[in-house]
Amino acid sequence: MIIDSHCHLDYEPLLNNIDKVILNAKNNNISKLLTIGTSIESSKKVLEIVNKFENVYGAIGIHPNSCSNSKFYIDELLLIKKSSKKIIAFGETGLDFFYNKSKKEDQIYSFEKHIDFSLNERSPVIVHTRDADDATLDIIKKNSAKVNFLIHCFTGSIEFAKNLLDLNCTLSFSGIITFKKAEYLNEVIKLIPNDKILVETDSPYLSPVPYRGKPNEPANVKIVLQHVAKIKNTSLEEMAKITSTNFSNLFFNEKK
Repeated sequence: MIIDSHCHLDYEPLLNNIDKVILNAKNNNISKLLTIGTSIESSKKVLEIVNKFENVYGAIGIHPNSCSNSKFYIDELLLIKKSSKKIIAFGETGLDFFYNKSKKEDQIYSFEKHIDFSLNERSPVIVHTRDADDATLDIIKKNSAKVNFLIHCFTGSIEFAKNLLDLNCTLSFSGIITFKKAEYLNEVIKLIPNDKILVETDSPYLSPVPYRGKPNEPANVKIVLQHVAKIKNTSLEEMAKITSTNFSNLFFNEKK
């Protein structure tokens, strides 16, 4: 069975076709989906979705590009988390110094608040990081002994990957790894220990080849997994088992 560890089922066109989307995932042997909140309203919608679909779990958070005013209502995330056992992580949070749609100090504040929540609720943190390697590492390093971090849609350098692995982070890969311009990620994937890798779609974005340019959906995580299996020189079935075990260990086992 295969798991999509990061999708946005509350985004269109997925939300308007959610029954079909989830059925298509099931027909492609996708056993679980983790749908991700990116604002308070998005996180509330995530709660509605996980309560409706048995095989869908949720993470709640405020995206770094949308956190400028989050300090006024970020505590609402705790209330959402406490309302369902199917909310299993905080995020996506993190730092995005590429777009700078939110002030750096606001992004850092929000990131650290998500980590505080994760400590309180004993839940992992799902991290978005772009053009913010050093600051991301600094914050994770302060908390890695107590919190499990998942770096979603990893597109960084081998050096950044090694530094994250040294802090016990798990790295997830999306359809980007099928793009020609991202062939350098093959070398990154080769060095990731099997117990520290996950796959995702980030749907409705980042459709893998041959669907690039079209809306993405969780069923396409199978294509990402096939690509990872090829790089790792193993079978799709074995890689599915590895990533499913990693998902269970990360989200359903408490931090030791």
